[in-house]
Amino acid sequence: MPTRVGIIGLGIISRFHLEHVQKIRGVKIAAVCDLVEEKVGAAAKAYGAAGYTDYDEMYRKEDLDCVYILIPPFAHEEQEMEAVRRGIPIFVEKPIHLDLKKAKTIARAIQRKGLVSCVGYQDRYQDIADRMKRHLARDPAALFTGYWLGGLYSPMWWRQKKMSGGQHVEQTTHIFDMSRNLFGEVKTIFAGKRTGLMADVPKYSIEDASAVTLMYKSGVLGVIFSACCLKGGGRVGMDIYCQNSVVEYAGRHSLEIRTRGRRQYREVGNDFGQAIDNAFIADVRSGRTAKVRSTYADAVKTLELSLLATESMETGKPVHLK
Repeated sequence: MPTRVGIIGLGIISRFHLEHVQKIRGVKIAAVCDLVEEKVGAAAKAYGAAGYTDYDEMYRKEDLDCVYILIPPFAHEEQEMEAVRRGIPIFVEKPIHLDLKKAKTIARAIQRKGLVSCVGYQDRYQDIADRMKRHLARDPAALFTGYWLGGLYSPMWWRQKKMSGGQHVEQTTHIFDMSRNLFGEVKTIFAGKRTGLMADVPKYSIEDASAVTLMYKSGVLGVIFSACCLKGGGRVGMDIYCQNSVVEYAGRHSLEIRTRGRRQYREVGNDFGQAIDNAFIADVRSGRTAKVRSTYADAVKTLELSLLATESMETGKPVHLK
């Protein structure tokens, strides 16, 4: 019997996952769902799937082995909880929610059901991410800078604070997550923001730029920068300073490790997008979390960093995590 997959949300990111999922042997795209009927019709025809504009109807009518929830931050309603109630493993694209309390409630429900879950932090699956972790185990980090710097992402919802949470929540979340993957959990956050440069942009209410200072329980210190106001170029990645080396991670591209008299350079050598979908489907089939590196419960901790950074930006005060 094939592994029957449902898809909720047929935006840009759905193409990324559909491309990979259909390559996995024994998988059937059984149902697709979106509010836009034209998207549903096109995807249903392309994959031989049932089409829906109501996710609840899809859950009722389809026998699904798992569901991919690939929707913008503001669109999260009961998609996750309804799947969990029905015992369906879930893959959720980042950021998983804009309401931390609701995200924690979903995480507890997944745990009670013992369900497999996965969140779209695909950067953890890069082969160079593994290499970074091995190096930092030998030469621990003292401090780092992280960044997601560039121009304005085009969707109208992205530039509206209530719909996206801001760039540091929706986009730079990948850098926050990589920092947790490498350095562990955070104990204190202090953040500041820059506004006023994008006054001519319609419906714009997010930060132009931000800086988030983080103190980790491991002792590492870091600052993560975001900017979506840049027209002259940008940068994505991390610079990590260790006692005996400097590590430069160019996001989704390459890793350079420099020590005295030696330079090691590696470009990403694997399809990490395929790797995350392979891991999720493998765990769905086995019924246990073995290959997934970013469960829903773990992603709640990454979400918490960016949402508490928002709190610090608004109050001007540091936030201490419990």
